[in-house]
This record gives sequence, structure tokens and C-alpha cells, in this order.
Amino acid sequence: MTAAGWGRRALVAAFVLGVGAGVTAGASTRAGHFPVLVVGAGPSADYVLVAEGCPTLSCLVLDRFDPLSGRFTRVSRPPLASARDSASGDLGRLVFASARLGVALVGPYGGPQMVYSTRDGARHWRRVALAPGERAIDVAAGGGALYVVAGHCREVSGFERCHDYSLVHTSGGSGWSSVAVPNSVTVDPYPTSTGPQLGPVAVYGSRVTIAQISVGYQTPVRVSSNAGRTWTTWRIHWPTLTSVDGCVLTPSSAVALWAYCPTGMQVSLYRSGDGGRTWAAVHQQPLSGTGGGFFVPASSTTAYLDYGYPRHVLYSVRAPGLRPIRVGPLPCASVSSETFSDVSHGAIICTASSSPTAVPRLVVTDDQGVNWHVIAIP
Repeated sequence: MTAAGWGRRALVAAFVLGVGAGVTAGASTRAGHFPVLVVGAGPSADYVLVAEGCPTLSCLVLDRFDPLSGRFTRVSRPPLASARDSASGDLGRLVFASARLGVALVGPYGGPQMVYSTRDGARHWRRVALAPGERAIDVAAGGGALYVVAGHCREVSGFERCHDYSLVHTSGGSGWSSVAVPNSVTVDPYPTSTGPQLGPVAVYGSRVTIAQISVGYQTPVRVSSNAGRTWTTWRIHWPTLTSVDGCVLTPSSAVALWAYCPTGMQVSLYRSGDGGRTWAAVHQQPLSGTGGGFFVPASSTTAYLDYGYPRHVLYSVRAPGLRPIRVGPLPCASVSSETFSDVSHGAIICTASSSPTAVPRLVVTDDQGVNWHVIAIP
């Protein structure tokens, strides 16, 4: 995977879900308007990227949606350069630490990436300057802080090799500082091709957690409580956190983390309640990484799971038991984006049928996924 792939993997996904009951239809969306991406930013705000009837950047807009009132407010999308990469243009990743603080990774897949941040709820975006020679690899947000993962990268024999990583971060959105990541924090599982890898970065305030690619029968978990200045390593023994591509961690607080770990064709799920030192497995059925399912943490104790094909049903997973409990079928035939801003409120972009001409729609829940309502895009 290229360095840019970490961010792109988190943004570009297609999931196949089942058509279910419990759907309330809202007013119809204007012809040609459809949602492309929904990003959670806390209990009072989701950001929805909308295509307005044409395949050019001028028709790609960003709205702020208040799930409590149902109101949309037009804001500014990050500056994009191309509409060719996907329905979301060359937006590699968009994440928010709060309703006001957000950061975006922009640029062609596999090419140079630029970073933009906002501290006024996406009304204005400002480019984040990196050190000379550094390349933006990923962005992360959480606990009121924004981070950029940067490194020095070059292509060698068709593979992108990066080294000398750094974490560039801000708390509150004004004033960025950079901290060099020690080489001991990286792992080099494939020295003939990819070189040292940092892995997906999970952040919550000044706490940074990285689950590396498994080496032998151990998975190194690197933890910093001071934004990357010093690190502690915990070695998690097989099979916990075993992954061929590095577990994607989602922090829900300074000490609670959820892990999504690709193990080949299957995915394993875990939760930590002590900042990553120990992990408990979700008592799941087989979850295929290509079967159309999804896993969305909603709080420090609750996440939502859909196994995908052949039955597409929403389950809640709650600590400490971590046994999936059936909530009900989802009102979709395919899903392209999803978020839960808290245990009660969730939003999904999906189509009502599997027809190639089906138009995506925004459906939301305010009762923990029991009932879903179609929301018209203004």
C-alpha cells in the first residue's frame, strides 16, 4: 500500500447491506442532488459532501447537518484540484475533532498530497505547511486535536518507500508543531519493498496510538501520551491484533480504543479499555473484508456492526461483554458512507436498491438504529 493509501482506505469504501423495515420517508431530494460522503463531528454536527447534478468540482459542495434539528447549513469544502479520482474528487480523507475543528488530505491517489485545516466549522480552510521535502501521508483528528502524518517518500521499483516520519499537530486549530518520530517506532516487515512503515495513527488529544503490522507472533502497539515526543511499546501476542495490513484503531476516549484488523479475507475486531495495553476480542461471526459489512464505533463502550453478505443486519456491540446484539435490518441495498456521532444518532449514505441507476440517499437514526428516516438534501 502506498503512503497515501492509509487515508484513502478510510474514505473510499463500498458496503452491501440488506433492505429492511422501519424506514420513514422524508421529502424528496432535488433531482440530480445526491450525498457522496458523511463525516461525523460530534453529537450536534455531521458534514455531508453533496454532488449537485454535474461531474465537475463546481458541483461538489459541503453541508453541515445538525442531526438534532435536521437542519442543513452550506459551508465551504476543502480546496480540490480534480474530480476524476472518485465521486468525492481528489479528497483523500476528511476528519473532524469537533464541530469546528477539521482537517483534510487532498491530492491524486498515489501522488503528492496537500493538507488543509479549518477551525471555524468548515467556513474557511487554510493550507497546512510542512517542512521542506516532507510529504503528507495521512491525517487524523480526535479529542480536540488535529494531526498530520508526514514523511520523506520516494518510489523504488514500483513501491513507495518512506522514512523519517513526523507528527505535525495542533490543539485548537491555531499554531502547528512538528515532532520527529523515532525510527524505533516504525516497523519494516518487508525490507525489500516498502521500507519502514508507521501504520495507521489513532489520536485523542495528546495521546497517539499505533498498531503496527504484525511481526512474527507479536503486534507492536506504540503509545505516546505527549503528541509523539516519547513512546511506550506494548507487544501484543498472537492472535490478538494480528493483521496483514495494520489494525485501524478508533479512539473513543483517552483510554478506550476499538480495533478493526484485516487478517487476509477476514477481519477481527477488538476493544481496549486501558489505552491499548490489553485487548478483548469481539465475539463475532466471520466478518469478510470484501463481503459488504462495516464496523462503526459510537462511544467508548458501544460500536455498531453489520456482517454484510448474505444477511445485512445491524448489531450493537457493547462493553464489557462484546457480544453482538441484533438491532434490525438496514434500509439499504448498498452503502457508501456511514457514521455514528453517539450511541443514539447515526447517518448512512446508501441506495434503496442494487440497480446501477439507483441514486444515493441520506438516512439517519436517532434511536440506536431501530428506525431510519430518509433526509432530503436541500
